[in-house]
Amino acid sequence: MEIQLLDCTLRDGGYVNDWNFGEANIEFIIDSLVNSGINYIECGFLKLEGKFGTSVYDGIYTGQNPLSSYLVTYPKQKFTVMYNAGEFEPEKILKEKILQNLFIRIAFRKNYVDKAVNDAYKLIDAGVNVFLNPMFTNSYSKEELDLLIKKVNVIHPYALCITDSAGSLTTKNLAELVCYFDTKLDKKIILGYHSHNNLNLAYKNVLNLINLRISRPIITDCCVSGMGRGAGNLNTVEIVKKFPKQYNYKFVKNCADKIVSKIYKYSPWGPSYALFQTAKLMCHPSYGLYLESKNIKQSNYKKILSLISEEKKYKFDKDAINKIIEAANGKY
Repeated sequence: MEIQLLDCTLRDGGYVNDWNFGEANIEFIIDSLVNSGINYIECGFLKLEGKFGTSVYDGIYTGQNPLSSYLVTYPKQKFTVMYNAGEFEPEKILKEKILQNLFIRIAFRKNYVDKAVNDAYKLIDAGVNVFLNPMFTNSYSKEELDLLIKKVNVIHPYALCITDSAGSLTTKNLAELVCYFDTKLDKKIILGYHSHNNLNLAYKNVLNLINLRISRPIITDCCVSGMGRGAGNLNTVEIVKKFPKQYNYKFVKNCADKIVSKIYKYSPWGPSYALFQTAKLMCHPSYGLYLESKNIKQSNYKKILSLISEEKKYKFDKDAINKIIEAANGKY
């Protein structure tokens, strides 16, 4: 099975440094990834307010911080940019001519399925290539998955991405989910996989996908040095090294050494016990990061996280976890 890589250092990695990479570093990262042969490069987030020198954009060609310069400089490179459903409107994108080397990725929570699908339909109808990224995909019931796939098959996006927001997918669970999607999803829609390394399985999971007998390629997300909030993501440097005929390792390694390693020194990421527990209980990883910031014994992490209600698990709620901690009257 064919594996393609989508590097999202400038988007998902940006949670580490609030997307403040600086213009020169952004250009260096993109140039390095282009030269490495990475299939897709994610430039960052679309937000209502963009800021120069960051990887947050308020437009494609216009606005305070447009991203068009990269699209024009590298016309043969496939670029992506993401927005969260409900935080940016497709009409703003459609006011501008979208080059064919730009792909729009729409991430959404379960209660935003219809909004995301409607946004995608408007963009696809205008000739824009769209990825759909259902967050916490493995939290969907079989009935919810079937309904989502049915809606996706109608509008026919470029790709549908299995998004492991909690980093809780084991190798076996991911394989089962990929095979299920492969059976149900229109054969012309590409499958994607976005991992988080909370269980320290991101690399192993992708290698296992190679052995699956499915009928389409898989686009797997990765970040240089695994850069990302909490446990981070699949490491582009590691996965590129696995495919020397497809990608040029030295450019990614140079990017890691010259740019990303400096960010790591003042804002590190990587697996931890708290993030392992959030993954096992399928909670938003920010809960684990919050527990690490408090004077709470590790032995109590699992108990606290298990008391978070189902409706609060998938989006960090500081008040909700504080109430749990306070109700313990200092026991934690």
